[in-house]
Amino acid sequence: MDFPHRRPFREKLNTSLRKRWYGPLRRAGARRVVRSRYFGAEFIVDLEDLVGREIALNRFEWRELKIMLDACRRLTPQVFIDVGANLGLYSCVLARSGAVPRVVAFEPDRANFERLSANVRLNGLAGRVDLHEAAVGARAGEAMLVPSEASNRGMSRIGEGDAAGGYRVPVVALDDVLRHDKGPVVLKVDVEGYEIEVLTGAARMLAGSGGFAQIEGRSDRAAGVIRELMETFGWRFVERYGLDLRFEKP
Repeated sequence: MDFPHRRPFREKLNTSLRKRWYGPLRRAGARRVVRSRYFGAEFIVDLEDLVGREIALNRFEWRELKIMLDACRRLTPQVFIDVGANLGLYSCVLARSGAVPRVVAFEPDRANFERLSANVRLNGLAGRVDLHEAAVGARAGEAMLVPSEASNRGMSRIGEGDAAGGYRVPVVALDDVLRHDKGPVVLKVDVEGYEIEVLTGAARMLAGSGGFAQIEGRSDRAAGVIRELMETFGWRFVERYGLDLRFEKP
């Protein structure tokens, strides 16, 4: 029944109260940037951005964050790897809570990277969060990034050819950047369809390390491929919740 990860009544009440406060700001017509606290970390968010607004309401991926924090307490990982960090929600929450001693975050969208960097500084985490303005893939190179609309900054993706509004970004492979193959890790991958490439470029690390992984699979076909690939690296499938698949490895 997963009761430990069900959002408690007090959290829902907090969201209701915040709606009453932020609703009039949005209806005023102008874009509204506010400072909000969530899971013990501070964020500067835009209420016109879906992710920012849901963070301000203290409900964005509440269950996912709770499960990941619990996994960190059980597994005591050496590093959290945030692939597709967006504005830094997971990176800041895990680092600020002390759940991990080190965070390595990747975000290729230049506007999102600016927000990520600002939130890391806001939380005083510059010395604990290693930031990379790059996409993650199967090998080093370049790719076309298609930035998302301002209404949902979490939908930027790697595209094909010369996409309208797109621009070239560097691509790195996790095995080249981290060279981590001992001790537990926690991995989050949210890259809008580029997950297989990310995992391919992390084969050595995933085969040599255990821990906890949360990987988005946007279709049943993609979820099946991700599951098969992770199992070849020795990771056990735990659950699929929404778009996210979770894995653990002793």
